[in-house]
Amino acid sequence: MSIENQLRSHSATAAAAPGQKGWTAAIVKPLLCPCCRQPVTVPSLDIIIDAHGITELEASILSAVWRGKGHPVPTERIFDSMYADDPDGGPTPDKMYLSFKVALCHLRKKLENSGVGIANVGYRRGYRLIIEGRIP
Repeated sequence: MSIENQLRSHSATAAAAPGQKGWTAAIVKPLLCPCCRQPVTVPSLDIIIDAHGITELEASILSAVWRGKGHPVPTERIFDSMYADDPDGGPTPDKMYLSFKVALCHLRKKLENSGVGIANVGYRRGYRLIIEGRIP
């Protein structure tokens, strides 16, 4: 597979956000693909998770926000992603929120200077993905 095809396959998950033609999740500092070790400036979610040592719980939070493609993602949808494998649906709402806030804090620290971030949208509106310091 050529380098161009590999980069295209990695960028497939960073598609344009609804209503924003041509938007891609490009970052300035390239990451190395875990498979082919080539530099990638339009990384997939998997590359970001691998490159920054993100835990499973943090990855579920980032995945839920990533699927929002820059649009607000309600906290309840993030909770659903965090506890998708739990047959009881997770702990009590208070413990769920506390666990979320701690994991989000750790995730934000790991993503510092990566070009990818998660921002609060507003009271009871959720969180959104930010690429390179701008809201996509």
